Amino acid sequence: MSPIQAAKASHDEDSQTTFEQDLVWHLHNAYVWSGKDSFVMGRPMPRKKLEAEAASQTSYSLEECDTWFVWRGAGKRALRRFLEVAPFKLPYVAWHRRGDKLKVYKWEDYEKKVNRYGN
Repeated sequence: MSPIQAAKASHDEDSQTTFEQDLVWHLHNAYVWSGKDSFVMGRPMPRKKLEAEAASQTSYSLEECDTWFVWRGAGKRALRRFLEVAPFKLPYVAWHRRGDKLKVYKWEDYEKKVNRYGN
């Protein structure tokens, strides 16, 4: 299964939007990386709005944003690939992992974590 297929398979069936709708929105309004080893889609957001609006399809001006919210990621190198393809650094990186509570890391701590685990 390719990384984009794995990302689609992990999409919550109870979501108000389909994977394809989320993908198209991110292609037009945010950032998408798709390759043989990883798939990542994410967007800049204000950290203070993550809890309430992470599931929404809302765009923010870059001046308001301090966090990369990784909407969906899949593949062996998705964590590292995000560091390589993010168009710019922001102070924080955040994501939900399989329904878990929102995870927020400082960019530098995220880099250290990725380097420690070799992903």
